[in-house]
Amino acid sequence: MISTKKYLFILLGFLIAIMYLNSASVLAEDRQNRTSDSYYVEEVSYRYIDEDTEEVFKEEKRDIFRKAGLSYTATLAEDWEHASHNNGLIEERIEGEQGKTYMLDLEHPNNILKIESLSENSEENVIQVYYKAYHLTGYYTTYATVTYIDKDTDEIIETKEMEVQCHSHFSYDIPFLIEDLEGVSYRYDSKNPKNEEIVSYTKENAFRNQIKLYYKKGKLGENEAVVSVYNEFLNENYYRKIFIEGLTVGADFYINYDSESIPSNNSSAYYYVWDLETEVVYIESLSRNLAENIIRMSNVKFPPGSEATEEVVKIEFIDADTGKAFRTARKRLDPGNQINYTAPNKLTADNGNVYYFDKDNKNNHLSITVSKIEEGSDVYKAGNVIKAYYFTKKNPGDPAAVRVSYMDSATGKLVRQEDKGGLIVGESYLHQPEESFKIGDVTYTYDQENAKNKLQIENLSGHPGKDEIVIYYKASAPDSNQNSDHDSKPNPPKVKKPAAPKKLQAVRTGTTKAKITFKKVKKADGYQISYADNKKFRKAKKLSTGKTSVVLKKLKKNRKYYVRVRAYQKINGAKKYGTYSKVKVIAKR
Repeated sequence: MISTKKYLFILLGFLIAIMYLNSASVLAEDRQNRTSDSYYVEEVSYRYIDEDTEEVFKEEKRDIFRKAGLSYTATLAEDWEHASHNNGLIEERIEGEQGKTYMLDLEHPNNILKIESLSENSEENVIQVYYKAYHLTGYYTTYATVTYIDKDTDEIIETKEMEVQCHSHFSYDIPFLIEDLEGVSYRYDSKNPKNEEIVSYTKENAFRNQIKLYYKKGKLGENEAVVSVYNEFLNENYYRKIFIEGLTVGADFYINYDSESIPSNNSSAYYYVWDLETEVVYIESLSRNLAENIIRMSNVKFPPGSEATEEVVKIEFIDADTGKAFRTARKRLDPGNQINYTAPNKLTADNGNVYYFDKDNKNNHLSITVSKIEEGSDVYKAGNVIKAYYFTKKNPGDPAAVRVSYMDSATGKLVRQEDKGGLIVGESYLHQPEESFKIGDVTYTYDQENAKNKLQIENLSGHPGKDEIVIYYKASAPDSNQNSDHDSKPNPPKVKKPAAPKKLQAVRTGTTKAKITFKKVKKADGYQISYADNKKFRKAKKLSTGKTSVVLKKLKKNRKYYVRVRAYQKINGAKKYGTYSKVKVIAKR
């Protein structure tokens, strides 16, 4: 009888024999198929050529094992993620001998990157690529190419190559005017959609770092001025240069911009910031020399979900005669920064009026310390507003007016003010004061002995803000609490605005609903809830309620919302609102 152990050994040997015979059969069948049905190509030659010398500086054979007659495509290293196991990878940058670095010329006409039909003769299967040799001097550098192109003929006017850092932004200082070798003048076609003005991320292969600039024949006009604007991206270490044309030599220039976000092609936000050391946004007199017409601005990119920490500073350029701003600007600056603003001497408004800075105007407010704006506030703090007053020049004989200010002798405060017209620029004016007038139940009598009275103006300028008559009066019944009603009766006490609601909570209770709760505010008559799908609360919806728990309805699915709440009191039928609470986020669902 055969033992169990021997039986197992016999069975194992039998199985091994079957496996060996089957494997040999498969290999034989595969060998027969390879030699009968079609020929298998086992390798392809890769030939690397110096385009300047036509010398082959590198050659190699690569195993492919593919059927003859099939196509074969080489894949560039830049597109390696798309390569399959049947494709060969071509390096776009190869370190050579004698300090040479070879860069693949992507558009060379003699490049052969695809074999349409593999030959049975391996020597005929050749991938051929052309490279240009560079001598790099810096650490981890490459080259960038700048090409000036005639927009009408598409012919190259000039080509420049420069060594740059790899994997970084490359900004080129675009010239507005150039000349070709024959002295023909060109001016930059800044509106041409084919312009490629920057390389946002330099690649290791120089042929991928291309700047293409289109020019048209022409020169500057006799009185034409062009402004160059350098807009620097502080946290990305590059700039964009733009040109502003159609300006006149001798005119002033002030670039209009705002601190709100600049349009971006992604979800990041760009904000102008105030770089106190480098910013130049004003040119008093434009020159025909482009090098003298330079504007420099700065901005910062904030990635999605992050917020600017700077505060907005508002600059108002105000017509001293009307008291209205004819131009405004908004800039961002960190709280605590001190600003001593230098107002432009001359500004031209959009309507063509030319304004001159009124440096002696007592209402100028040019020095501030940037303060932190309370979270959720809709308005600027007074400390973050710069005010500069301007006037327009008038000629002798033009109509003029003076401003008459009536002052309280006891308090030194303004009681009444009016403008008196019907006068002429260049002439003198002597004012005849009223003996008395009445406001409310207070009678004001002319204080003839007051040395601060100013009744005469020589050589009228035509600007009421500059030509001011000042007259002091005594009040018959002094305003004991110095209120604005100009009477002897005390005003009712001021009502303190409600505090900001605390412990605001916002929780989704469904795909289209959210529950809002907050702590009750003392002496509040009600609350206003404001919510929107953006942090700035643009087009926010508002809901008034007397409760501290409210359900918001009809919210959009899969959308984040922002919510805030403020209390109000009713005073004489009007609502007096308090400060907004901190903003809370209603999560998506």
